[in-house]
Amino acid sequence: MTGILPAVVRDAASASFFDAAARGELLVKRGPSGTVLAPEARTDPTTGSPDLQPCVASGEGTLVSWAVVHRAPLPVLAASVPYVSAIVELAEGPWLMVRLLVDDASRLQVGDPVRVRYIRSGADEEEGDVVPVFEPAEPGPSRELP
Repeated sequence: MTGILPAVVRDAASASFFDAAARGELLVKRGPSGTVLAPEARTDPTTGSPDLQPCVASGEGTLVSWAVVHRAPLPVLAASVPYVSAIVELAEGPWLMVRLLVDDASRLQVGDPVRVRYIRSGADEEEGDVVPVFEPAEPGPSRELP
């Protein structure tokens, strides 16, 4: 599946995240305190230490909040509207802001189980990196995916 997200731009700081996504792994970080942190974390909030280690999350989570975006905040996102931007709490603890793939956002509820899915960003198979998005963990007639 392509065309849902514009091509992402990787850099040295994000390369390991996108490499993991291409392998079907959701890479997060673990601090010296044992706290699991979001991928973009720079320090452990408990210890203040910048010594964070990569770890692979289960990809399971819970829907915390969401919004249906009808007007693209950037021109590059115009082809994607409407879409659902959501906050997901991973089973390991950190909260992530994600794209949620769902056909009917009116049926979403706080606490719904969600799971990661991997798609290629960009308009075609050659353009962008594989990125994690989320979908309802229990698809059914009311939750068919695009």
